[in-house]
Amino acid sequence: MKLKLNVLIATAVLCSSLSTVTSNTLANNKVTTEQQLQAEWEKEERETQQAIKNFQPTTAEESRKNLEALKKMAPEKYEEATKVNILANSGKMGTVGDILITYDNKTSVWAHGHAAIVRDNNDYIVEAWPDVGVRVYQNNWANRFSTKKKFYVKDASYSKYDSAQKWAYYQVRDPYSLTATKDSVDKFYCSQLVWKAWNNTGYDLDADGGRIVTPC
Repeated sequence: MKLKLNVLIATAVLCSSLSTVTSNTLANNKVTTEQQLQAEWEKEERETQQAIKNFQPTTAEESRKNLEALKKMAPEKYEEATKVNILANSGKMGTVGDILITYDNKTSVWAHGHAAIVRDNNDYIVEAWPDVGVRVYQNNWANRFSTKKKFYVKDASYSKYDSAQKWAYYQVRDPYSLTATKDSVDKFYCSQLVWKAWNNTGYDLDADGGRIVTPC
């Protein structure tokens, strides 16, 4: 926190007192922030558990509608998507810029799921992974997780999909942190990385506008 002081305080005693008060204020603010994050994580945990119960694999009809939307809004991506064969032995899902979601993953006691974004070569994804940080990883999503879905961003052009995955890629090697917020630019957790990548292209994919973003 940066404080603007309108008056310069010269005496050592007052400076010391101000320093103590400021330190206490910062400590209290930190506790409040941690409490808020804890409360929001607990809320997101409940919503994720409900999402797991409600989980339904993408149907053929949903896939058809998604492809029709792509054909209209992003012809290049439509052509790319229709050429991709998702082989059982590779587990590849999605094409450039698509968002991959699972509800399987946990960190400590949080069943918060996991999210990633597909690279321009859909053999790979970009993800923020605990104890590793932001990394490029093989796209074996369909085999890696039991619950899995891919999402397109409605009305986005091919260039937006490409820009989103590139932004995520530029964060490779940044650290993983569950305390990262939407404003964080040097540490990430999985769904926050995906959200920021697409937000950087002008799309806010956070449904409820909270301080944190989770796959559900």
